[in-house]
Amino acid sequence: MKKFMSIALAGAMALSVAACSMTVFAEDAAYTLIEDGVLTVGTEIGYPPMEYFDEDGATPIGFDMELAQALADEMGLELKLIDTAWDGIFAGVTTDKYDVILSSVSWTEGRNEEYLLSKTYVANAPVIVVPNESEIADIMDLAGKSVAVQMETTADYLVQKYMTEQGLATDLRQYEKVINAFDEIKTGRVDAVCTDSVVAAFYLGDEASNYKTVWEAEEKEPICMCFKKGNDDLKDAMEAALDSLKEKGVLGEIATKYFGSDITADLD
Repeated sequence: MKKFMSIALAGAMALSVAACSMTVFAEDAAYTLIEDGVLTVGTEIGYPPMEYFDEDGATPIGFDMELAQALADEMGLELKLIDTAWDGIFAGVTTDKYDVILSSVSWTEGRNEEYLLSKTYVANAPVIVVPNESEIADIMDLAGKSVAVQMETTADYLVQKYMTEQGLATDLRQYEKVINAFDEIKTGRVDAVCTDSVVAAFYLGDEASNYKTVWEAEEKEPICMCFKKGNDDLKDAMEAALDSLKEKGVLGEIATKYFGSDITADLD
């Protein structure tokens, strides 16, 4: 899903959010943090409904943003969000710019070899969205058509894979933000959008009746947290907090708020 790896780290903007409650997680913590008492989270705030700014243009909201706050609260920590460009987000966690990436990171074998990934917490898969009148019904039907993606996401990677391995002759158009891809299909400048299933429904919104999802990848891309290699203690602690939120129903409540139903992945 969202967002393929890169090596260049973009400038980051720090956003601090105060934690609201304390639990036993922080009392005997074996993990270490970049800043004592603070969970520093790297994210790209521009991927609704997972992470985006409210109407004021400054307040981070979305599923991942509420989850980040809930995790910090559960662990008895203050939350600090570092908003950074996607093309540098993975480099940031390996160079200790933040403790963890919580930003619609898809669990893939390649990423798991490079980084330390958590258990998954949201079900997801790449999909293709087209206007209702389109005759496109499969990814291979993009031959001779144009398809928009957010650059360096797994949707981008997926289309490129079909181009190189399956000979798909499509006009791949890459955009910095996923909103740009949906702007293009809504104005008729592209024939299709390839993106995450969790994002597609959000962006179509009131215009969903004008569009349809015609294809979903067989290989799912559930969402996880991402740490640098060797940071197992923090991963274990955050997974424990995630399990607790799941048991309390908090995770399901946040999911229902943003997706209309509980699409959180099985955490067992």
